[in-house]
Amino acid sequence: MPTYSGDYAPPAFPRPGRVVLVLMCLIGGLWLAFAVGMHWAGVSEDVFALFCGNTQLILHGQVWRVLTAPLLQAPTQFWHVFGVVLALYFFGSPLEKQWSRARFVRFLLALALIPSLAQMLVALALPASVSAYLSGAYWFGGLALASGLTVAWALNFPGDTVRLYGILPVSPRTLILIVLAAPVGYLIFRETPPEGIAGLLGGCLGGWLLGGGTPSPLRRYWLKFRIGRLDAEVLREASQRRKRVERSQLKVIEGGRSKTDSDGDAGGRGPDGRWLN
Repeated sequence: MPTYSGDYAPPAFPRPGRVVLVLMCLIGGLWLAFAVGMHWAGVSEDVFALFCGNTQLILHGQVWRVLTAPLLQAPTQFWHVFGVVLALYFFGSPLEKQWSRARFVRFLLALALIPSLAQMLVALALPASVSAYLSGAYWFGGLALASGLTVAWALNFPGDTVRLYGILPVSPRTLILIVLAAPVGYLIFRETPPEGIAGLLGGCLGGWLLGGGTPSPLRRYWLKFRIGRLDAEVLREASQRRKRVERSQLKVIEGGRSKTDSDGDAGGRGPDGRWLN
């Protein structure tokens, strides 16, 4: 069981926020419903597959699969759902507490969208013989979401220490390396997790891009882009203004009272001796 030490040191069992609590109950409830239904009530696997991700079906309009696939956990396993809920509880709770609730919800929605887009891109861009090692025909599971939460937590609390199972101290940087090594290990042993290797990598990318600090890297890049556009617009308007002045052939004559020139005459007078305005 992970515990923390450092600047942020919550109790061994921190109180989850409302969003984390609702998501934990939703994931656990769906897993329990399908586990009982498929093992004891004769529920068909086709019902479970109706909510899994699939590239062709999503492209044909079944877009709900993008949001439902991360909520489904393997109904034949316990450790799958346990790992997802554990990551959500220990890494999602401090993020919800530090961020606003609205930002945390947007972050979770992005962690559902980005891995699915990564799966679809792999299926569409790569040959079937290659994409089969990176993604299954149907994908589901929350390990991609858990990977994104882990990366975001490690980047937001760099001075803390995670003690895995209360014994092994792990720094946030090491934790990120472990999360990134997981899809590489799946690829080496030619084993495809339910979330797909592309989905796990997409979750890590989403965790860094949208959760790696305040503001997030994506927002920082967007602000730099907007500032660059505004600076370019100012320079363009200044250049156009200079060109308009040159085309008009107008000159500015200094007016008003000025210092005496070198001949002793008062400057700032027109040909008729009057002061220029």
